Amino acid sequence: MASQQKIIRITTVPISLKVLLKKQLRFMSDHFEVVGVSSPGKELAEVAAQEGIRTVGINMTRAITPVKDLRALWSLYRLFKKEKPTIVHTHTPKAGMLGMLAGRLAGVPVRLHTVAGLPLMEATGKKRLLLERVEKITYAAATKVYPNSGNLAGFILRKQFCPAAKVKVLGNGSSNGIDTSFFITGPELEKSAEKLRQELQIKTTDFVFVFIGRLVRDKGIEELVEAFGQVKKKHPGVKLLLVGPFEPELDPIGEQTKAAISQDA
Repeated sequence: MASQQKIIRITTVPISLKVLLKKQLRFMSDHFEVVGVSSPGKELAEVAAQEGIRTVGINMTRAITPVKDLRALWSLYRLFKKEKPTIVHTHTPKAGMLGMLAGRLAGVPVRLHTVAGLPLMEATGKKRLLLERVEKITYAAATKVYPNSGNLAGFILRKQFCPAAKVKVLGNGSSNGIDTSFFITGPELEKSAEKLRQELQIKTTDFVFVFIGRLVRDKGIEELVEAFGQVKKKHPGVKLLLVGPFEPELDPIGEQTKAAISQDA
């Protein structure tokens, strides 16, 4: 029996492998030898156990860190030369740039990059120019680019980041599809939901807005909290549930917004 072709999936931080690609890596293991690569840590080990794949830790940062980025590029290049994958598939901006460049230098034949968002959209001045250059470098090194929405694909083409022939949107736009069985209601789910409502002091008559994601400025958290404050003055029976981590090093929200969240917690 011929050995399976190898695919290496890369994200900058392991939570992206764990959450955004949940169950996809295990599914792909039926057709490929799958290796997951991300920054080392507990969550990367959890990905290995959850998805049943081999993982490799390589230090990568989401911030602009030229020296660390060069080290990561060299580490990825050496990994690709050793593993000899048929496909390298990257997600998230930093992993995309490093993975696509290393893949091209190492002679990986198929180099895929999924675009799930562009931080440059919120950037201005020299930082924006730098981030645009990074995207162009990433797409130039890729053999195919997969934006996860039609609007994102349109933005990429309008900015002329790469030729249209390289760009493809899967279906109506997705990074991983939706497991509809996850949302089927039942007694256990209702029991868990009731317990959570009690813990969060949410009444059955409350109207709840939910935000899930990183609690950072470029996600619109400051505008959301301000708007919620205005709504709550008119409608006391509303709640805002924020689910996600703060990132004080990369894109911190303002002190006023942070105070508003703390006061209303």
